[in-house]
Amino acid sequence: METRRVYSETLPYAELVRPRTIALLARYRLELVLAVRPWDEPELPRVARALRDGGVPLSVWPMLSDDDGRWASAHNAPRFSRLVLSVCDALDRAGAPPRDVLFDLEPPFAHARALASMGSRETSTPAGLVGLASGLTRAASGAFDAASRALAGAVAEVHARGIATSTAVWPLVALDRPGGQAWQSLLGTPVDALGAGHVSVMMYTSILEGWSRRALRRRDVTALLSAATARAVRRWGSAAGISLGCVGTGALEDEPTYRDPSELAEDAAVARAAGCDKLTLFDLGGVLAREPAEAWLDAFAAGGEASVGGASKRVRVARTVARAVTWALGRRR
Repeated sequence: METRRVYSETLPYAELVRPRTIALLARYRLELVLAVRPWDEPELPRVARALRDGGVPLSVWPMLSDDDGRWASAHNAPRFSRLVLSVCDALDRAGAPPRDVLFDLEPPFAHARALASMGSRETSTPAGLVGLASGLTRAASGAFDAASRALAGAVAEVHARGIATSTAVWPLVALDRPGGQAWQSLLGTPVDALGAGHVSVMMYTSILEGWSRRALRRRDVTALLSAATARAVRRWGSAAGISLGCVGTGALEDEPTYRDPSELAEDAAVARAAGCDKLTLFDLGGVLAREPAEAWLDAFAAGGEASVGGASKRVRVARTVARAVTWALGRRR
């Protein structure tokens, strides 16, 4: 079934509930995935009711403070689980429960920022992938298992309330074989144990190309998007999704972005051609900041030509190295 969602991470709530914004979301039949920080909870019910009244489905995207890691991981699972349930409680009291709760599974914010700094120099290259793996500190087995249980418990509680769940995950997680946890363990992000209904792989071609410093070209990253999408579908079946981007910057504030809507249209077409029709766009703030917003939303909704050629030598090398690193991590575990 076709699904179109759009993240909203940095857009102020006051701008989100403007009539034009709600009208755009409704016109394109987009589900909004709204970031909710602990200090946003008092305003959230008002926003949820405005979206409901405007015919816009709402998913919530809980995020801790940056000092607490921001995203869900083995380092903050109990605290993150409490925030998830607190957000659901607030919306339940307001009579505007969300359709879905997104568990954004990433290393803690400080670690991700350090890795992003490294990535902007080298991690999009084969040698850089090895550096990325060696630069991460694997969560202790006991801590990883405890986090898996805590987050799975929160997912089960959300499901018991009649609310769906989804996850956003790094592309490396899709390299884990079914039943394996090599990358999940290294990143500290349990995915399979949670039992969420949807897994969206954050395959942002603008970041891959921009941070590779010309090592990867546009045609290379679309080939990687196609391969990653096909792998995600094999890995998670009908639960698999792809997050596309970036139109605007996010938490790190310096993410490379699309040059124009034609790149987004191509990415949407590539993901669909590779077998995935559950797509999420990053991000609404970027769409509204780079007018006309309709050009970006048309590109996302309609797509373009999926012109994926044969994999270049650099893409073949990168994929070979990724498989080798995954095998080595599995042996270490």
